[in-house]
Amino acid sequence: MLNPHCFRLDTGNETNQWHTKAMELLTRYNIPIVPVCYHVAYEYVTQRHGELTQEIDIQLKKAGGLDSHFLLHLFENHCLKGEDSDKLDDHLADLHNLLFKVLEGVTNNCSHTDIFSQTLQKQSHALEANPSLEDLRGIAQTLMHATTQAMDNNRKLHSNLQSVEQKSLSLQSEVKKLRDEISTDPLTGLFNRRALNKRMHELVETYDEAETPFSILMLDIDHFKRFNDNFGHVIGDEVIRRVGLTLRDKVREVDFPARYGGEEFTVLLPETDIFNAMDIAQSIHQSVANLILVKRSTKEKLPKVTISVGAASFRQGESPETLLERADQALYQAKESGRNQIVSEAEINYM
Repeated sequence: MLNPHCFRLDTGNETNQWHTKAMELLTRYNIPIVPVCYHVAYEYVTQRHGELTQEIDIQLKKAGGLDSHFLLHLFENHCLKGEDSDKLDDHLADLHNLLFKVLEGVTNNCSHTDIFSQTLQKQSHALEANPSLEDLRGIAQTLMHATTQAMDNNRKLHSNLQSVEQKSLSLQSEVKKLRDEISTDPLTGLFNRRALNKRMHELVETYDEAETPFSILMLDIDHFKRFNDNFGHVIGDEVIRRVGLTLRDKVREVDFPARYGGEEFTVLLPETDIFNAMDIAQSIHQSVANLILVKRSTKEKLPKVTISVGAASFRQGESPETLLERADQALYQAKESGRNQIVSEAEINYM
């Protein structure tokens, strides 16, 4: 399901006007003119999509430019919103209906069992009444028929349960697959922004009960646009992927590494104060600096990859958005101070 707010028909004059401006925007930042990038650029120049416009303005102010990765991130968040969730809901509904049918089948079989029990009881009373030979034959026929019917019902139930078990396993597998797709970034294999937001809200909600600190790191690949401009988007994707793998290798099992969007990453650090968060940030920072990237086609050694990192720790009573903003401010300070460094929120006021 596409977001209807992202698609509308404009008049001829409007279309020509917005088309020209969108093409100028893409050309200015050397972004390939592909449908997704063009669509986001078109919506931006019309200034009618408030959230999308605001995010692009912020990115332009922070980074001084745009790239195809960022526009793809915007398209996924603003124009495909809800599609995967709808699929997941459909599969959960199918699973619910399937299990309901199982219950219905078992209930019906229990009813048949009750009838069989009543038949046995009735024939038992008949046997106690000193029946004639003819009566005994009738009782025997009734019992044979009832037993055959009960066995047939049990066979049908067993067959139905086997079929339902297979369908149930298949549906559960589909549900898990969809949940993984909804929460995972396809390029890096890390969690995506949607999963990050959900996990942050969970940590905030449980903070008052646990009273354990948790922190967050915001990371940005330095001068990432140069990789795209000088080596192409395939190399740019590989840089993002390798940084993502490094993040996944260096964090603990309890941590929550995510691709925030474009060349930005986030790591949630449960049960971690700001001092330990800085130690983890230093480990990640050093590991990324040690990466060696080589262009396979030419064996050319690529420039060193470095990252800037901002760290912040949760304060009781604040929202996830406020925590993210403070970590982002620390990241901004790290980039403004020359990049390739780590800044905690505590350092912002002193720099």
